[in-house]
This record gives sequence, C-alpha cells and structure tokens, in this order.
Amino acid sequence: MRSFRFRILALVLSLVTVVVSATVLAVVTKAHAEVGRNAALQLRSAADTAREVLKFRGNQLTSAVEVLTSDFGFKEAIASADTATLMSAMSNHRSRIGADVLIVLDRDGGVVASTLETLSAHARAELQRLIAEDADGQLLRLYRLIDGRPYQLVVAPVLAPDPIAWTAMGFALDDKVAKDMARLVGVDVSFVAGDGIAPLFVASSRTTGTRESLGDVMNGSSGAPFSIRTHDDELLTWTNPIRSANGPLTLVLQQSLASALHPYQQLRTWILAIGFGILAVASALAVLLARSATRPVDDLILAVERLEAGDYGIAVPTARTNEFIRLSSAFDAMRSAVAERERIIRHQALHDPLTGIPNRARMTEVLDELLASDGRNGRPLMTCIVQIVEFQHLVGSLGHAAADGVLLEVSKRLVSGVSLHGCVGKAGSDQFLVLLDGAGSKQAMAESDRLAESLRVPFEFAGVSLQLEIRIGVSVFPEDGVRAAELFQLAELALYLAGQAGVAVGLFVPGDDELQRHRLTILGDLRRAIAADQLHLHYQPKVSLPDGRVVGCEALVRWRHPQKGIILPGEFIAHAERTGLIRVLTTWVLGAAFRQLRAWQDLGLDFDLSINVSPADLADPGFADSVVKLLGDTGANAARVILEVTESGAMKDLDNTLRIMEELRVLGIRFSIDDFGTGYSSLAHLRLLPVDEIKIDRSFVSELENMTADDVIVRSTINLGHSLNLKVVAEGVEAAAGWDALADMGCDLVQGYFISKPLSEPDFTRWVHERSAIPSQNREQDPGNAGAAPKRGGRVSA
Repeated sequence: MRSFRFRILALVLSLVTVVVSATVLAVVTKAHAEVGRNAALQLRSAADTAREVLKFRGNQLTSAVEVLTSDFGFKEAIASADTATLMSAMSNHRSRIGADVLIVLDRDGGVVASTLETLSAHARAELQRLIAEDADGQLLRLYRLIDGRPYQLVVAPVLAPDPIAWTAMGFALDDKVAKDMARLVGVDVSFVAGDGIAPLFVASSRTTGTRESLGDVMNGSSGAPFSIRTHDDELLTWTNPIRSANGPLTLVLQQSLASALHPYQQLRTWILAIGFGILAVASALAVLLARSATRPVDDLILAVERLEAGDYGIAVPTARTNEFIRLSSAFDAMRSAVAERERIIRHQALHDPLTGIPNRARMTEVLDELLASDGRNGRPLMTCIVQIVEFQHLVGSLGHAAADGVLLEVSKRLVSGVSLHGCVGKAGSDQFLVLLDGAGSKQAMAESDRLAESLRVPFEFAGVSLQLEIRIGVSVFPEDGVRAAELFQLAELALYLAGQAGVAVGLFVPGDDELQRHRLTILGDLRRAIAADQLHLHYQPKVSLPDGRVVGCEALVRWRHPQKGIILPGEFIAHAERTGLIRVLTTWVLGAAFRQLRAWQDLGLDFDLSINVSPADLADPGFADSVVKLLGDTGANAARVILEVTESGAMKDLDNTLRIMEELRVLGIRFSIDDFGTGYSSLAHLRLLPVDEIKIDRSFVSELENMTADDVIVRSTINLGHSLNLKVVAEGVEAAAGWDALADMGCDLVQGYFISKPLSEPDFTRWVHERSAIPSQNREQDPGNAGAAPKRGGRVSA
C-alpha cells in the first residue's frame, strides 16, 4: 500500500477515475438540471391549460342550467310538485351534458329532488345555508365539497317570474376527469380535497398504488414546483389551490423525473463503458511504468538493507537514467560518510568526551563481559565508584576550565594506578568507575585506600595547589552480586552510606540495601501517615530542681504504623529532613501541640510546652508565618511555647535564624538550644542568639551517677548558662544520683526517665493531676513516684 510502485499505479488510475467520474457526474448533473427545468415549464403550461379546461366545463354547466331553468315543463313540474315528471326532466338534462349531479332545492334551500343516491344531513344543511346566503338570487358558479367529494357546480334560481326553486348542476372532480385532463395536458393530474369531516378524497390520473404521497401535497408550497420522492421515482410537483366554498381543494400536477431522464440513461451507459475501457488501458500502462520506474529503487533498497545490517562494503547498483545515476553516486558517498560517522558516534557514545576513557555504558558492557568470560570460575572482582567530594564547589570557585583539568588529572592517576588487570571509566560529572580484576573482599579496603591516597596528592593548576577530598564506594563479585548493574548499584549505595557516615571508603555490607529500601519505604509511608493522621504526640514532663514541681513538658512525635507497629523518630526524622518532608511533619506537630496546649489551658493547667524544630524549618522563609497562623487557628498561648533548635542547626544560617527568632519572640515564643555541648559552636555566636534556655545533652548527664569527668562539663555548662542569664535544662536524668548531682550544681530544670517516661495525652494529664496532689517535700524525696517506675533507656525524642 505504501510502495512507490503502488503509488505510481494509484496516481494514474486515480487520475483516469477522476476524469471519467467527473464527466459522468457533469452529464448526469446537467441532464438532471435540464430535465427539472423543462419539467417545471411543462407543469406551468399544464396548470394554465388545466384551469382553462375547468373554466370551459364551468361555461358548459352554466349554459345547461340556464336551459333547464327556462324549460316550461320543468317549471310546471316544480310548481305542481310532480316528482316523477321532475326526476324525468332532471335525468334528461343531466345526461344531455354528462353532468354528475343535479339537485332541485325549494325557495328555502331544502332538497326537493336529487340525482345522488344519498345526501347527508350535513350536505343538505350546507346547501340550505348556501341558498340563504344568496340574497340577490343570482346564478352561482363555484367548487364545493358534497359529502367529502369535490364538485364543479352552477347554482341558478328557477323564476316564475319570482324564484320558486333553485337548481344545482355540477361535474364531479373524479378519476375520470383527472385522466381526461392528464391526456390533454401531458402530465399527471390529481384533485385532493377534504372538508375536515369525511376522509381525505383523492382523484388522480395515477394508478391506485402510486397515490401514497398525494396526501402530503396540501402542505406543499403553491408558488413553485417541489420534489416528492417515492420508493422508485422522484416526482416534480406543483400544487394549485382551487377556491372551494366549504373545504380545501387542490389541483396537483406531477411530472415523473425518472421518465424524463430515461433518454439520458443510454448516454450515461456509453460514457461509463468508454471510461472503463480507458481505465483498463491506463492500468496496463501504469503497471509497466511503475515496474520500470521502481526497479532501480528496489535495487537501492536492497543495498540500504545491507547497509542497515552493517555491511558498508556493499556495491551500489548502476542505473540507466541520469536521475538514478546521480542518486547512486550520492548513495555511495553517503555510505562512506555514514560508516565514518558511525565509528565516531560509537566511540563517543561509549567514551567520555573530555578524558577519553570509557563511560558508564561501556563499563557496564566490559564488566558483563568479564563476569561472563569462560575463565572466570568465581575469580573475585572489585567494583569501585570514586567520587570527588564537593566537586561543584570547585567548579563554582575556579570555573569549568579548572574542573576539566581536575577530571583529566584524576583520570590519569587512576589509569596509571591500576594494574594490567584493571579498567577505569567515567560514571558522572564527578564520579569514576574502577574495575580491579582479581581483587576480593580481603584486598578491597587496602586497594581503595591506595586509590584514595594516589588522588589526594596535591597538584598545581593555574598557580593554585589543589588537594582533593575523595570518597569511594566498593562492591565485590561474587559476594555482593553477579551482574554489572547489580554491582554498580551496590557500589553506589556503599558510596552514599560512606557519605552519611563521613568516612572516605565505604564497603558494601550485606543487608545495607535492605536497610536502605526499608528507609525509603518508611519515608514513602510517612507522607501518607501524616495525611491519614497516624501520628500522635507523647509528652515528657520537665520539673524544677529541687522541689520537683512540674513546669512544662516536651512534645515527642510517635508513629503507629499499621503494619510495622510503633516507629521511633530516629528511623524517619533524619530522612524527612533530607527530603524536605520535615516541613510538612513540623507543621503537623506544631498544630497538634498547639491544640493540646489550648486544651490544657481550658482545663486550668498552665505550664510550658517545648517543641523540637528542624534546621530545615529555620531555613524556610515562611516558617514564622505558618507558626503565627497555627497559633491564631488554635488559640494557644504563645507565651507558653518553647521551640527547641539544635546547637549545630542554629549555626548553619545564623542571619536567617536570628531573623525568624526575632519575628517569633515578638509573639512571646521562647527558644531553647537542644543538645548543647555537642555542636562545637562559637560562644560568641551563641551569645547573639535570642534564646532563653539551654539543654545539656543526655550524653553528659547519663554518666553523672558514675562520677565521671562529665560532671566537670555539666557544671561548667550550668555556670555558663547562668552567667548568660539562661535557664539550664538537663535531659536524660535516669537515677537518683544524677538528680542529686544536678541539684548540687544548681541546675534549673530536669527531664528523664527518673521523673517519667514520655506519656500519651490522657496519661500525662492524669500524671500532672496526681503529682499536683503530692506535697513538695515528697516530690523532692521521690521525683518519679507519681509517674511510671523509673527505668533506664535511650533517647526517644523527635
């Protein structure tokens, strides 16, 4: 269907078909139009003739009626009421001119005698009304329906000398009249009448079986001919309304277009025969032309197919015509150019354009070939992904030229650093692939360190001494995987985990991939959990020293997974921070905490509520606005809200952190530095932050009972906080010894399992009420007596 040969054949045949079809269509259209025009003229002429015929018949009736009403014997029979003589006279006069009806009426219009066998009461009443309306007693010429049948009537008075009776004589407009007129005018003639009482009357020159369409002509236009289609013909129709005294009466003239077109059928047949003959000859010529024109193309197609298969030595077939000779020459030149370009493209597709070493696709092929080689027999192979740490920072600092120089130098060092059994490739903008055949798990760390050390040696570029930081991820065949894609994936994972751990070399450990998939699954479920309200808050009390009075609590998020049960924050908070989901999570925690704070306020419980926020929240320009909106929606008291930020997180973007803190402090919100002592922040920077308290990290507090060197750090931190007019909170208090030590050091507030574990809202509210009922001296002796039994445990905060 889409071949060149078929298109040539189709073009020729289409042209011939179009020409023949257009000719036949033009002849048929012209003939149909001409026949229609002639038929319309014939109908107009026939209409004039038909009306003249009806007029002549009316004159006949008038003369016959005048003779009858002047006859003395007829008058005498009427005067004497001699019915027999009257009927005889009526019969003689009716047959003399061939009238169809003769009716004698008395002076009031009542029927005296009639040639009709039956005359309905409705018809009698109409005749009587007709006589009554003729006040002048004049002769009437009219068309009238009598019992649904149309008649051409002449009604005249019988004078002696005054009117003593009326005589009505008429011709019936029936099939006979229609046929006679049709023979005279040359078209079909029909009379269609209806008085609204009797069924529609149709008298026609057409046969009985072809009168179905005449019932609709009453709705047709009388101003111009129109067409009516029957099952086997098309009739050009013209209606001529006849003024009737008591119902619609229409003269219908029709001309068969099929009969009129019959003389043109032979011409159309001849044209079609000639057209088919031309089409047959054109088909034969088209086949020969197509075969001749497409033979060189077929030869070229065969050559192209060989070229597609990779055979660039195929000989281009010779041609006879100038056009195909030029095409063959162009094809031969193209064949040579394609062969060269394919060689270049294949090399570029499988090699890095800057360094010239194989790219990831080619390295995948090489690794698969090595793994599938017959002589492998389980011989180990080490796959390394080498990454230049903070390469984009180098690009931004020194430009792309320096970055290209670094990449070239790294590729040279790697190529020279591997043995004959190694292979080096490029994996990305800042990553290289190294395959070390024969190196297994035992040699992995040593080989990786050797590669890293070779790349850490400084080198000069444009007068700048550069020393690169390198990170390497390693997977080993056959322990970690047996396919190239699998080994590369596991090496990528090892590289990622090395970055998370902050080490230079990461070796894949079985189970790391399952752990990573679990973390990703957890992260995906977390988004749905927030929407499905699967999270809830626990609250851990904060009490003052030394009286143990409850001054507040810390809100800690918990996740009750429908399949995995309780998931602690340590499993999802860090991942949420890396993906940006932490902002959605923080919004949920703030909203839930603010609503609970308002509920406690309504119960008369007045204490502080501490909420952890992420460094990512402090980097969000809209964070302060969202907190303000949540406070307005919940009605919580902002003066009782303490937002806890980590020491390192607050120092990441000090200017932005200060701006957000100041915006929120205007509302009365206070801030606390969480995990103080682990961030190694500058005291000068810390003094700039508008914070109200610091929380000593549990790693220093938990060992106070053992009298370790941590007590010096804790004491110093408490003194530092007080010197800066800050309250000091110690978290992680798990034993009485720690409580006593912190009291001696002057710590302000404590929290931990020794006081109470984190509690759900109902349990925490009940714990607060129960603790409020205990005298202060008892709280000092046993701070945890009103909550859960003290026990040791790890951190469970968000």
